Amino acid sequence: MYVPGFGEASPEAKAAKNLHDFFNYVAVRIVSSQLELRFPEQDYNKEAYEELMEFLSKNSLNDGDKFCADLMRESPRHKGLALRILEVRSAYCKNDFEWDNMKRLALKMVDDSNTRLMRDYVLETSHESDK
Repeated sequence: MYVPGFGEASPEAKAAKNLHDFFNYVAVRIVSSQLELRFPEQDYNKEAYEELMEFLSKNSLNDGDKFCADLMRESPRHKGLALRILEVRSAYCKNDFEWDNMKRLALKMVDDSNTRLMRDYVLETSHESDK
């Protein structure tokens, strides 16, 4: 189906970009949690967690690639954090994100929302006709 108003990118391409940035957000949350909890099997430490939190306080996660590029260029220690985030976002996207579940949930949300909106409209307009 042709969808006007999306320029050169399709709605699917725009959704994929949003998912890409979301995967970066998830990876940052995973890495920060690992650093905060200081899992023994991790090579990271409290200082790395504090550095990541400080960087997060000054930099937006809205553009995942820009966030990682800026993090890499901050310092050699930050470069290691950025590489870990890149590794985690790739692994999460490929191995852990439940694509089928997302599709099922999105379809259910659209159906439930459409039903609710139509029901609310009918209730609202039927009360007005009683006046």
